[in-house]
Amino acid sequence: MGMRELTVVRFEEIRRLLAERRPVREIARALKCSRDTVREIRDGTTVSPAIPKALPGPLWTEAIAWGEVITELGLGHPLKFIWEEKAQSLTTYPNFWKQFYKKYPQYKQGTVTLREFEPGSRCEVDYAGDSIEWLDLKNGEIRAAWIFVGALGFSQLLFAWAADDMKSRNWLHSHRKMFESFSGVTQVTVPDCLKQGVSKCHLYDPDLNPSYSTLATHYQTAIVPARPAHPKDKAIAEGAVKILMRTFRWIHRRHTFTSITEINRALESVVDRINRKPHTRFRVSRLERFETIEKAALKPLPETPYETAEWRQAKVHPDCCIGVESAHYSVPHIHRGKQVRVKITENQVEIYLDGERIAVHARDRHRCGNRVINSEHLPPNSRAYREVTPQNLLSQSRFICSELNELIEELFAEDTMGHLRRAQGLIRTCVNEMNSTSQSEALPNIRAAIAQMKRFQKIRVAYFQDCLKQQRKKRLGSGGEQEILRLPGNPMLRYTAARAASPEQIQMKEKESV
Repeated sequence: MGMRELTVVRFEEIRRLLAERRPVREIARALKCSRDTVREIRDGTTVSPAIPKALPGPLWTEAIAWGEVITELGLGHPLKFIWEEKAQSLTTYPNFWKQFYKKYPQYKQGTVTLREFEPGSRCEVDYAGDSIEWLDLKNGEIRAAWIFVGALGFSQLLFAWAADDMKSRNWLHSHRKMFESFSGVTQVTVPDCLKQGVSKCHLYDPDLNPSYSTLATHYQTAIVPARPAHPKDKAIAEGAVKILMRTFRWIHRRHTFTSITEINRALESVVDRINRKPHTRFRVSRLERFETIEKAALKPLPETPYETAEWRQAKVHPDCCIGVESAHYSVPHIHRGKQVRVKITENQVEIYLDGERIAVHARDRHRCGNRVINSEHLPPNSRAYREVTPQNLLSQSRFICSELNELIEELFAEDTMGHLRRAQGLIRTCVNEMNSTSQSEALPNIRAAIAQMKRFQKIRVAYFQDCLKQQRKKRLGSGGEQEILRLPGNPMLRYTAARAASPEQIQMKEKESV
């Protein structure tokens, strides 16, 4: 009769004998166990008694599809959200995650150290690593919206704002909206070492971007950037980004956005939901902790709102202008060839040299190469050229024809210096046309060509010359019908009266054809 109990020693002995290719009957007789036990160990259906048997979990664990839980977790969704959807009616969240980590211990996370901050002392900001895609209905393109996230240190109140890019103007505008949302300013603001905020990283004394430094001065907050490659220096912002993006993607995972405005509305609702939800450590919501304690500790907002400004470097060209955003702005001529700093605000462009403002212009937003020039910035010879040359061209066009004079006046009313060379080319073309023929023959062609340019809205010198050629051909072709003479030998050959040959030439051609 075989042994009922299978010990670890007996199990290992059976495996040793099986490895030596001993028969099953011999092993069972030697170790006084059943042949079925030996066969089960050989086939792998029986494991060693040293391995503890898995205790069955609670009954509710059998009603959960753990494979789906693993799939959702692999997509980056929080375990708590998965519990709310799949097991909230079956058990509590602590029981759920205890059973989950017991079944899948590889998903356990390491411990963390919490930091405590005084109310109103700290605010951390950062951009979310992943963007939110949205569909542009105008052209069908898929575009990206970048999410700015800010969080207070004491209450951990969240703020989020989406923009089409991460350039300096949106970076500064997001700070302004964040402080307005908090209705106050913290003593310290902690950003990451991105170029919009920090121009040069340093462990102890980093160089801030000039526009970002201006914002800090306006709001009276100290900018203390986190060290490069040290995300723990702004752990609150990192955690806020994780909580916000996971919640947002979970709620809107089946929704397609069509504008950044729609994304901002969705972000506002998600942020409000997170701020109103009870915090697991505070036992109250972030919003309640902020309103009861931290809001009163914040610095008040400045009386005047911050005006977003960008700083750039430019070099003054020999024509006394600098190029900014596809526009040209004049600078006093004594600074030609120098490097200047340009401050771009919402409504104007300011130019500085060695900390002194040397020029101010209204901002041009057309981005089509317009020139914003103050005549006082130009040297005397350029000023005289700009004043005398256009009047000289208008005077010349007045003597040619009234239509040309009206066209040049319209061009100068739009942009005098931008159309100066074009006006010179039109006048020179008209003068050449009159010199090649006569004034009486050239004027109708000039008027017709000008009318054709205006009709097609294509005021170009090369096109004007082509129009004059077309008018000359038309007038030559309409000079009266010419008599057509046909040779008697070949009636298919035609000769006009002007090109008709003499009778002797016709006879010679007939002989050649024969």
